[in-house]
Parts: sequence; structure tokens; C-alpha cells
Amino acid sequence: MQINIPYSGERIGLEVDDEQVNTVLYPHEVEKRDEEEVILRALKDPVDRPSFSEFIEDGTVFIVNDATRPTPTARVLDLVKEKIDEHDVKFIVATGSHREPTEEEYGRIFGDLYDIEKECIFHHDSKNDEMIDHGKTERGTPVKFNREVSEAEKVIAINTVEPHYFAGFTGGRKSLLPGIAGYETITANHEYALKEKAKTLNLEDNPVHLDMMDAVGKFEGEVFALNMTLDKDGDVYSASAGSLKESFLSETDTARDLYGVELDEKSEVVVTAAHPIDVDLYQSHKALENGKLALKDGGIIILVSECPEGIGPRNFYDLMSSLDDPEDVLDKIQDEYKLGYHKAAKLVQLCKDSSVWCVSGLEDDVVKKAFIRSKDDLQDAVDEALSITEGKVTFLVEGGMVVPMTVDGKE
Repeated sequence: MQINIPYSGERIGLEVDDEQVNTVLYPHEVEKRDEEEVILRALKDPVDRPSFSEFIEDGTVFIVNDATRPTPTARVLDLVKEKIDEHDVKFIVATGSHREPTEEEYGRIFGDLYDIEKECIFHHDSKNDEMIDHGKTERGTPVKFNREVSEAEKVIAINTVEPHYFAGFTGGRKSLLPGIAGYETITANHEYALKEKAKTLNLEDNPVHLDMMDAVGKFEGEVFALNMTLDKDGDVYSASAGSLKESFLSETDTARDLYGVELDEKSEVVVTAAHPIDVDLYQSHKALENGKLALKDGGIIILVSECPEGIGPRNFYDLMSSLDDPEDVLDKIQDEYKLGYHKAAKLVQLCKDSSVWCVSGLEDDVVKKAFIRSKDDLQDAVDEALSITEGKVTFLVEGGMVVPMTVDGKE
């Protein structure tokens, strides 16, 4: 059997004996819909809000995602450009704790609107921007949001909903937290990612999600949210608009249906390609989190990701690279949590339970410090892993999007 794995904008062809392949998992194929029609219908008929055309006014602040997310912001803004032109509005890129977008990324986010609205476009800086204090959540998280957004009477948030490895799903409330929240707020909320119930597809008793909802409930401005679910090609399949909560929740079932893929049996080897989130190791880790759901205990998981921007936000990596033993990493996280340590905890726990290999553009010594074995050639890596385990392999061709689920519906 030949399997084509995405890497660095191309495809790596692999040859594996049919009897050694457990399964190949892709996002579900769905019927294409008219993207423009789906978006405009949602904007005209929102839940608990007037239509987009009635909602937008002078002083409205748009919250949009940064370039690490697949949200088709430019295409949405192009559809409503006529209404935007009628009003004096601002735009803020919800970077959370991420860096400011590059000029090229700003162009990708906003499309043709960037050159027109450049003077009205800002990015969120969680450490240096002025924040407004909105109190605390029941769990004690200090709720601080960017002043630019907090002082706006009306906010329009544009987002997409996908599975997320500790928040359950992206989208909705994430426009505010972590999107435009203070660093202290993000840190306190993300510490709950260390809890057992903080996992993909779970909202009901997920402490990260529940804390987020508590926090955004303290936001005083009126929010009109557009939440979309994308198909495997990145085209809009479904969209809901209206209140932040209801528009988000109405898309989670669709996202679960599109990205949750049934799995009859776990395997000894898993190959997970980080596409389309393969920009750096920080983002690519999500493909490992999805891939481990298909892996038998003690197996070998192989991450395929070019990581052209290297490690990404470094807190999680600096912690791991400073210690020689995974147990020491976990102990330090318990003693002193910092933002990003949740990622280190999940990665180190995976490295304790299984073998983690990586085919990437990262230097071998850089990967080794994260308790990962670097491999130069994917075909050789798969052959070696199958020889060691004498088992079968499961492929997640787009590991950043596919969530393996056992046949009883549990992750």
C-alpha cells in the first residue's frame, strides 16, 4: 500500500505492506456547500442578536484570529466589506500569548482589506497592553481583557471551531480567552490543562472550558460572534452567528462529526502528520495529542512536521531541555506552573508511556532535549518502528485535524 504524507508543502510517498497497516485516518468527506451562502445566512439570521448589518456601528471592534489558525477571516471580511466601509471600526488580532503577526501574515489574515484598514488594525500583546480588570472566576482566575476591547460597546468575533486537545474545542470563548486576555489570565486558565478532564472533544466537565466560560461571562460589552466549521479542504461547511456562547455550542456537534473518526483498534505504531498546523513544534504537538489516541501503550508514535519556525513559544521546551529525566520535569511543573508547562507535561507523559520519534526540519540535538528521537527519513522510520514492535501502523494523514475515537464513542 502506498500512503502519501504531507510535509513541507509536498507529499512523502510511503510503501507499507497491506497486512502491516491497521488503518489510514482522514477527516470525513462531506458534500461541498456554497461558502458565501453559508456565511451570509448565518450573519442574517443569528441567535440572540440582531443581524450583522443591524449590529455593526461606529466604534465596533472586530476580534480576528492570528495566522496559526485556519480561520478564513479575509474571505469573511470581503463578504461584509460594504458594511465595514460604512462605519468607523477597529480590528484586533487575538494573538493570546503568541507573537505579533508578520507583514506577510497580516496580509493573509486580512486579504485586500489590510492595505485599506492598516491604520485601524492592532495586535494583542498580553504582557504589555493595558488591561481592564473584570474580577475573578469561581476558580480564582483573574479576568483581565485588553482595554481596546473592554471599552468597546460592541464587539464582533470571527472564529472557527475545531477539536482542541485540552480546551475540548477551539472557537467561541477563545476569542476573548486566551485571544485578548492578559498574560496572568491566560496562565491561570491554562494551568487547568493539567487536569484529567481537560481533553479533546470534552466540554461537560472540562475545567479549562468551564473557567473560560466563567471568564467571558464577565465581559460587559455586547458580542456578536461568527463561528464556522471547516471541511478538510479549509472551506466553510457550517456557520452559526449570534451570542458568543450559543453560536459556539451550535458548531461543536458539527466539528465533532467532521473531525472525530471512528477507530476499531489501536495500533503499535502511529504516524501523525501535523499538517495543517506544522509551523513549529509548539503547534505540531497537537498532532501528537491526536495521534496518541490511536496508539497502544508502549508503542511508537512518529510526528511528521517540518517546523519551519523552529520551537515556537519556548517555555515548554526550555523546561524540558533543562532537565535530564521526564519525572523531574513533571515534578517541577507541580512545584511551579508557568504558561506553556501544560504542553511540556502532556509531551513528557507521552514520552514516558511510549516512544516518540520525529521527522522534521529541527536539529537532532534540539529534538533530543525534548525527549524525542529525530529521524531523517520517514520510510526508514516506519520500517524500523514496525520491525521493533512487530505490530501494525495507523496513519493520521492530517493529524492536526483528525481525532481518533474508539467504536464506543470515547476518545
